[in-house]
Amino acid sequence: MLSRELPLGRVLVVEDDPAICGLISEMLEETRLAAVCVRSDMDAYVALPTLPTFKAVILDINLGSGTTGFDVARFARRVIPEIGVVYISGEASLASVATFGVPGSVFLDKQFSAEQMLGALLPRLSAGV
Repeated sequence: MLSRELPLGRVLVVEDDPAICGLISEMLEETRLAAVCVRSDMDAYVALPTLPTFKAVILDINLGSGTTGFDVARFARRVIPEIGVVYISGEASLASVATFGVPGSVFLDKQFSAEQMLGALLPRLSAGV
């Protein structure tokens, strides 16, 4: 984290690939967001109700076995109605997000840049969705 300033908030990253989770965490921490990485839907279900409240969640749509990122996002919105949602995937499409995603969410292909990730995430932190 940069300096001793308090983080701007917590973001839950739900990604089954540890390298991608680490990359996203580094990106977020450079902007003073505290990233919490989990690698499964079950870990996400445990983490979401913890305090301090998460401001956003970044979700891989395909999490391997178990539920999808779409299911985790719906749970997140029940627990934290104003949570921002960013979906990421190397296999899913914008059409699937339009069909199954929560309102106000955004989709990024896994070949996203830091600018694209922050451009998708930051408005969802301040807008509350």
